[in-house]
Amino acid sequence: MTYTEYKDKVKKISNSIKKDKRLITTNRKGHNHRDLNFKTEQQKIDTSKFNCILGVSDEFIDCEASVSVGQINRTTIPNGKMVPSLPEGDNFTVGGCLGGLALGSNSYIHGFFNNNVIDFDVILGNGDIITNVSKNKHSDLYYGIGGTYGTLAIITRVKMKLINCDTYVKIKYFHHNSFKSFYLDFTTKIKEQNNDFIEAFVNSKNDFTIVCANFIKDVKKEDILVIKDKSILKQRHMCIYAQIANKKESNILRLVDYLERYSYSAFWGHYLYTPYKLRDYMYAGLVYSLIPRKMIQGDGLNVGKYFLAANKIVGDYARDEHVLTTDIGVPLSNLENALNLVDKMTKTYPLWICPSKDNYHSDKIFSTRKKELCEDNMIIDVGIYGIKNTTIDSKIINEAFEKFSFENGVFKGFFSTCYFDYEQFWNHFSKEKYDKLREKYYAKERFMDIYEKITYRNDSRKRSKKTMRSKLFTFFGKQYLKQINKNKEKLIKKI
Repeated sequence: MTYTEYKDKVKKISNSIKKDKRLITTNRKGHNHRDLNFKTEQQKIDTSKFNCILGVSDEFIDCEASVSVGQINRTTIPNGKMVPSLPEGDNFTVGGCLGGLALGSNSYIHGFFNNNVIDFDVILGNGDIITNVSKNKHSDLYYGIGGTYGTLAIITRVKMKLINCDTYVKIKYFHHNSFKSFYLDFTTKIKEQNNDFIEAFVNSKNDFTIVCANFIKDVKKEDILVIKDKSILKQRHMCIYAQIANKKESNILRLVDYLERYSYSAFWGHYLYTPYKLRDYMYAGLVYSLIPRKMIQGDGLNVGKYFLAANKIVGDYARDEHVLTTDIGVPLSNLENALNLVDKMTKTYPLWICPSKDNYHSDKIFSTRKKELCEDNMIIDVGIYGIKNTTIDSKIINEAFEKFSFENGVFKGFFSTCYFDYEQFWNHFSKEKYDKLREKYYAKERFMDIYEKITYRNDSRKRSKKTMRSKLFTFFGKQYLKQINKNKEKLIKKI
């Protein structure tokens, strides 16, 4: 792929934007499970062809915006290089990582993905092309685009810095039975920065595991926990959470498998939700049989496609009343209160704990803390992905989470949904800065406002699906989830 061919593709899209005056969106579904009906009336820009790597050196990799994390890993790791702070799943795109708010388990050293971007190209709402947006060129756009979720411009190219790496990592698990001992160990490890990667899990109210991974050179082949088959039914043995649940002390993975450990296991979804006895297969089969065939094309059904199917069949809110998928940002110093809130509201476990250095900059709008409220430069992403075990309405739960994050001066990643009303939302973020950027870069009349885009689901509650298919899907789905919860202790010990 040459830069000339890349420029031809950019020019073609630029011309189409100039001819069509409708609101602009991309044809991507993204990684959330929200209703995307708003896209049907907008001009869909096909960004799928921006999938080529343009150049690689010892210091950087230059990619079109739809290049995936998996493509990058398989290009750089054989050369002893990797991009820091990439999200740890293979199907995220670099454009999505830039416009969203990506992080990984080495972000506690390297900051969020945006902090490791050298420069990028965009197409504006009027069709103009801006190249090499960086800290020194259009710096307001460089810092401001993070967390805007496609409401400022179409990203077409991203250049990222590279760091050294080895082919394998040794993963160690540090288990704790109290928050006090966990927090002391966790904060010490973060401060010392002696590990290449750090994350943690809250397995239950008083059960914690810190996961540290470090590059390793000398490896015996028989010691590697290798992914030989990426089928949903054959993934449980390598899932990181399988090692945690069975109180393992360590294991070794290829770096590429570690960096994509949540692609095929869908965090711990496949591990916990894969049927393991006849009744589970019966309930799962009845649920899956209600999913239209067109929704399970390609590699078949996985947890991500299940969520998408559930959204289509029963609606967002109905699905959220049973299974949650959300992240909240909290200061490391206030992690205990955040975990107590999550336990009180959801009783959902396990919880994913991923620390990231903030790298504050005043021009960041949606992707940095408010310094007057949060002095802590280490931000924790608390991932809540699993079965809701309380009767509290999911809307109330999410509102409580957002309120906690904002009161602590920390942003929330809006790949899920914003439940704040208009005034609450803009009390936390700078509408003046955002509107100024949209005006300057011709986004105001051509892209949805971010608040409208991330809260459009508010009206879908009125459109909850009441078809026979949705009723059956909900009924059998509830039985399946109850069965998993009832037998979770047995399930997690079966590898």
